[in-house]
Amino acid sequence: MTDREPQDGEIGLYADPSVYDILHAPGTAEEVDGLEAIADRFAPGATTWLEPACGTARLLRVAAKRGRSVVGFDTSPEMTRYASERLEGRVPPSRARFFVGAMERFGKGNVRPGTIGFAFNTINSIRHLMSDVDLHAHFVEMHRSLSARGVYAIGLSTSGYGWEQPSEDTWTGTRGRIRVTQVVNYEPATPPDRVEMVYSHLMAERPRGTEHFDSSYGLRTYSLGQWYDAIGASPFTLGGVVDEWGEDCDPVECGYRIYVLEKA
Repeated sequence: MTDREPQDGEIGLYADPSVYDILHAPGTAEEVDGLEAIADRFAPGATTWLEPACGTARLLRVAAKRGRSVVGFDTSPEMTRYASERLEGRVPPSRARFFVGAMERFGKGNVRPGTIGFAFNTINSIRHLMSDVDLHAHFVEMHRSLSARGVYAIGLSTSGYGWEQPSEDTWTGTRGRIRVTQVVNYEPATPPDRVEMVYSHLMAERPRGTEHFDSSYGLRTYSLGQWYDAIGASPFTLGGVVDEWGEDCDPVECGYRIYVLEKA
């Protein structure tokens, strides 16, 4: 058995793109089915999809194989390189593009204004933006990138401060002879810091041995009111609140929903 500790400045969860991809692969096709339903409903005819903080771009890779043009970016060069390599020879190069960029400053020179029909940011990735200033900058960049009828679908878990308790999730994924397991512990945020702490232990079991990756990081939290205030301060309007399949649902004070933003 070999234990691999993250290097200085490296987040263990993202240290190995192949491990990350194996862990998150289960259910990807179904997630894209849901995104297609949202796009068909709110941005019919959208042929170009954009995902910020795309990681290994597992969702975009499926969308590209289904005929869409896709653009994705991430702060990790290893992740974007992996995404490109996984699509190499499977779709025309003109239909898939990945680059290194941060959510709050990705546009100039990378995405032409008004060229994106459908953008999405699911499973709380937007909560990696840790201030109102960074969130607003991201909204401005995304607004500039979308076409006139383009929409931005954001999957966000809102927080009920004082109601939530520490919790734990376990995830697994397999590919060939590799099995990846992740145990995640969540420490709820309390005002005024609004930072939920996430502690991850990831184990990759391979024929040559087992690797362990440990990491911790913070995610910014939003009550429902705080999230609506953030949308109100953005250049977007709220077009709808839906579940993962694009069906209308009520927003909740504490829970996961997809918020579809339209250009104001």
